[in-house]
Amino acid sequence: MDWKNKIAVANTGGNSISFIDPRQSKEEYRIQLNSGTGPCDLIKPGYTSHLLITQIYDNSLACMDLNSGTIEKVLQVGCHPRYITLCSITHNVYISNADSDSISIVGNKKNLKLISQIPTGSMPQGIDCHPRLPVLAVANMNSQDVWFINTREFNIINMKRIDGYPTQVRFSRSGDILYIGCYLHNGHSQSRILMLTLDGYEIYGEIPIGCVPFQIIEAGDGKYLLVISFESGIMEVINIFSGRVEKRIEMNSMAYGIALDDKGRYAYVTNTKENTVAAVDWKKGRKITDIQVGKEPSGIVYLHA
Repeated sequence: MDWKNKIAVANTGGNSISFIDPRQSKEEYRIQLNSGTGPCDLIKPGYTSHLLITQIYDNSLACMDLNSGTIEKVLQVGCHPRYITLCSITHNVYISNADSDSISIVGNKKNLKLISQIPTGSMPQGIDCHPRLPVLAVANMNSQDVWFINTREFNIINMKRIDGYPTQVRFSRSGDILYIGCYLHNGHSQSRILMLTLDGYEIYGEIPIGCVPFQIIEAGDGKYLLVISFESGIMEVINIFSGRVEKRIEMNSMAYGIALDDKGRYAYVTNTKENTVAAVDWKKGRKITDIQVGKEPSGIVYLHA
């Protein structure tokens, strides 16, 4: 199976994985998974030929061999596993379990195995590992806090109370900043991106945005943040240096996941309601095309060779 430099998409409602050829802007093939599993988020560890898939309806993590296109192993984790991240230091995989208020730790060096479950705050959502330090950040939406966990010892380093409902966290490439996406249920205040320094774990700035921050990624060599909103179907392009939203790009649907191509020029955004992936030229501020995939696409990842 030719998977290199393709884009993999988890179709939650269709129980399948789509593979997109970005050069032709079309779905090349689709692999059907077991009924009722609900593939959600995706990650490809390093230079392996494996694709790890959280399955929210099956409460499991699946490992796909990309060369054969088959599922090699399914591992039971926590309840309603959604987001997944990989620690570059320990090579362990971390999964947020929204309905069991916990993080699953999965060993990934040889064979997948469940190492431990760590209790967190209420309804953990976005998670991210520091690029160079053994630190995991967890956004707990209902308890309105962000937890920092040591990925070697599995102990809690810090718990930071957040004024708002944190939905997503993302470390900067340099590792000196944690971006926290927040919103308020009552709508009286703007949603915003908070900036936290690891030196003292203090919030030192915020950027007002006009959407509920569902996913956050860095782009343009760390000069920009791309933020998408599931509620409004909008991508906002934020200039980090000016602290302002430079562009608002309409997706015309429920935007869920986002991935950049290998050159960082185009962003690919899953649209859950329309069963499509939008190809976006984020620098020019325009959507180029919609690519048809399976039912309810969610997680998305670019498969580097």
